[in-house]
Amino acid sequence: MTARPQLRRLTLARGLFPPPEDLACAALFAFFAMQGSIPGIAPAQALEMTATAPSGYTTVGGIAAQAVANGVILVLLLRRPRLVLRRIAGVPWVLALAVLAVASSAWSLDPVLTLRRSIPFALAGLFGVYFAARFPRARQLAILRFTFVGLALATVAFALFLPAIGLDHTPGHAADWQGVFTQKNACGRIMVLATAVVLFGERLTLGRVAGLALFVFVLLMSGSRGAWIIEAALLLLWILVRSARRSSARMRLILAICAPAAAFILAAVALLEASRVAALFGRDPTLSGRTAIWAQVVQSIAQRPLLGYGYDAFWRGMQGPSLQIAASVHFIVVHAHNGFLEIALELGTAGILLFLFVGLRAARQLWGLWIRGAVNRIAFPLAVLFLVVLYDLDENTLLLYNGLFWVLCVAALVTIDRAFRDLRHTDAAAPHEILNLRRSRLKRLSPRAAREVL
Repeated sequence: MTARPQLRRLTLARGLFPPPEDLACAALFAFFAMQGSIPGIAPAQALEMTATAPSGYTTVGGIAAQAVANGVILVLLLRRPRLVLRRIAGVPWVLALAVLAVASSAWSLDPVLTLRRSIPFALAGLFGVYFAARFPRARQLAILRFTFVGLALATVAFALFLPAIGLDHTPGHAADWQGVFTQKNACGRIMVLATAVVLFGERLTLGRVAGLALFVFVLLMSGSRGAWIIEAALLLLWILVRSARRSSARMRLILAICAPAAAFILAAVALLEASRVAALFGRDPTLSGRTAIWAQVVQSIAQRPLLGYGYDAFWRGMQGPSLQIAASVHFIVVHAHNGFLEIALELGTAGILLFLFVGLRAARQLWGLWIRGAVNRIAFPLAVLFLVVLYDLDENTLLLYNGLFWVLCVAALVTIDRAFRDLRHTDAAAPHEILNLRRSRLKRLSPRAAREVL
């Protein structure tokens, strides 16, 4: 008699709280979304936070938090090593990029720093492989929604009740929300990604619409204009994907050709009219000094073009070659403000070629899946890759050793490869299934009727 109430309570508890494995993944995603900058623990100056000064406690706490995150990843990987190895074989260029980052410690400007940060970078990539291989699409999206709702609610709480941490303290942005993130732009970036989880996921229920409203509210309060622009571009992609879901193969082909062509034309016009476009969005023509940084970065790349300066080893403030860039632009620069230049700077031409191989392979697989109508399976991975490309035009989101976009990019590539392999398997099995069906029908006929059919 007591078994049924206990079973009901257990079922209810499972409905309210995700399983431990899901909670572990959600905690890791939250850690990566904050770039390891847990408020009050991680060093503020190293992670672009300006609200509090770092201390010995925060430094030790930051290292300990990173060690715990790496330990959780290792535990998850060791629980299902065969699954990870089987899926990582489908994304060899991603594996090669991570291996190159670790190997760059051999020629790095700071070998110890490169080794210390490239290993977590590789582990984060393996976690992305594990996440995509372990969970089906619906469960992946559920874990991400749970994570982003928690981060958004925490951001609201910090902004309202702990403004010393929750508000951005850079000049002119005192009312902008940064919440639990490193700065307002990071807050806006994660909220854009959170809206993608809802829009490109399953059907919109009342609870998911409420979550979407929360994400959009925090996005607006962040004051990140760049995030607003990218959110508008994301909505255009969502409209395109929704149209493709209900379209014929011919219409999907037309959309696949016309949409990139239109994007290319808009990008060309924006580049030719850069000053007017910048003024339209309230930015100066130099994009807050980014053009000057890019010019200096290109010169630095030319000095070590093949293998670069080593993973995460170039930007050392007023030390090493980054001193020349800081002296030229008159402020300390912490990254290239362009993800593709950052790859060339840290990993050289070899890193750029590996990234191109990754992109070309994913594009070929996406094309095949799109044309054959598997739009639902690739909707969210497509949105992730779309955001990576857009954000890395003026930021660095891909090569962060504790960044969320690297993890989700790897997971998206694994998901695309898995869907493409399933599609090829289905295409290969279709003729055999038709032949078997035909044979089974022939067996039901009389010998004379079977000969007439043949």
